[in-house]
Amino acid sequence: MSISALSSTSTASSTSTSSSTSSSSSFSSDDFLTLLVEQLQNQNPLDTTDTSELMNQMMSYASYDQQSQTNTTLSELSSTVSSLSSTVSSIASKLDISA
Repeated sequence: MSISALSSTSTASSTSTSSSTSSSSSFSSDDFLTLLVEQLQNQNPLDTTDTSELMNQMMSYASYDQQSQTNTTLSELSSTVSSLSSTVSSIASKLDISA
């Protein structure tokens, strides 16, 4: 489906969504789903989105969502390890043990 098939209202909506995400440098799951719903709502009824293309987009969403969750988990793990490292260093310095 081409972008030109979108109405001017949805194009303005998509533009404001992408400009707000560009400024924050992140693309959330909600943004992805919003774009997918906009595409489905504004597709040409005589030339609908191919089923395999729609499935590819849904798989892309699932993959993106899983990668985002993995990134969050790794960030939390990194913070925990960093905190643990500073705690161990603090204890080692109090006990006068070189770490």
